[in-house]
Amino acid sequence: MKKEYRVRKHREFDRIIHAGAKVKTPHYTIYVEKAEDQAHSRIGLAVSKKNGNAVTRVRIKRQVRAMVSRHFDCKPRLNLIIVIRPSYSPEEKVGNEEELAKALAEIKDTAIE
Repeated sequence: MKKEYRVRKHREFDRIIHAGAKVKTPHYTIYVEKAEDQAHSRIGLAVSKKNGNAVTRVRIKRQVRAMVSRHFDCKPRLNLIIVIRPSYSPEEKVGNEEELAKALAEIKDTAIE
C-alpha cells in the first residue's frame, strides 16, 4: 500500500475515530468516514502492545495491509482506521482474512447507499 493511501497523522486518526461510523468484528474494529475532498481512499492501521512485541505487531500490520489490498476496492472514497484487537492471531491467516473481507464488503455496501 503506497504512503498516499495511508492515514498517518495522529490528529487524523482521532478525527476519524470520533466522527466516523464503527464496524466491530471479533478481531477488528473498523472506523469509517466519507472522504469527499480526497481523490482516493486512505487506510490507517492500529495495533496495540497487547498484540505482542514489536516484531509481532509489524508482522500483523504486513498481513492486514496485504489483506486490505486484495479485498478493498477504493471506489467509494473513504477514510478507514482498522484497529486490530488482541484476539487477532497471525497464525490464523485464512480465518482472519475472511472476517476482514466480510467487514470491508459490509462497509462498501453501506458507503454506496
